[in-house]
Amino acid sequence: MTGATRPAASFPVRMGRALAAQGRSFAADLPLAGVCAAALVLSASIAAGIPGDAAGAPDDAKALVVGPLSTVIGVYAAVMAAIYGSFRYTIDRRTGVVAQRATLQPRRWALTGRVPFTAVGGVLVAATAVLGGRLALAPAFGLVGLDAPAVLAVLGVGGASAVWGLGVGLLVQAHLPALFVAPFSISIALMVAPLWPDIVAWLPLPAMLRAVGLDLAALGIGDSVGPTPGAAVAVAAAWAAAALTAGAWSFVRRDLR
Repeated sequence: MTGATRPAASFPVRMGRALAAQGRSFAADLPLAGVCAAALVLSASIAAGIPGDAAGAPDDAKALVVGPLSTVIGVYAAVMAAIYGSFRYTIDRRTGVVAQRATLQPRRWALTGRVPFTAVGGVLVAATAVLGGRLALAPAFGLVGLDAPAVLAVLGVGGASAVWGLGVGLLVQAHLPALFVAPFSISIALMVAPLWPDIVAWLPLPAMLRAVGLDLAALGIGDSVGPTPGAAVAVAAAWAAAALTAGAWSFVRRDLR
């Protein structure tokens, strides 16, 4: 008597297995701790640029200063989250974790389980950047400008940037090159913004910042150029989806070593 063919696992079962496997790694994510620590120090460095007499300024004047600084914190969060998204994948690939999991479950499911945890990691990196920035601002500005929309804006940028970084890591694969390519790909907008602001406004980082309501004036990009805030949501989502799709296409077709 021949044994019956076991039916394929359902979508919830496969998704649950993929999330469980990734969740076990996330619970002891040392790279996440390291990137968070770097984000804390980097965002706290803005204290060096705060004038010594800022503490005595009226609250209205302080609010005008804190607005651009929130954008700066968002930039720091985006860069560090992109590094995390790339670093988390490439280090797993280098240590053989990705190849090992590929023997236990289809690659597409392993990648599907990785995406939400990467986004959550990016949010945590962004939260640490906000903490560092606000600690730096506290002596001079107190709680001026600290509100839920501003914090959520930076967290949103962190999550999207981490997914972008994952897509870059999937494409580049090599650990050290990806460590440079991921932050460069997100921060190149800062380098060329003074030259071509009307073009740069459509790039990933400015689109992400505008999508969550952060002011791009600190980057040299006026309100009159680039997508509107509503359109920027679609542009930012399209960039992140394009990077992830290209990375996923590469991931499922290349050999794992």
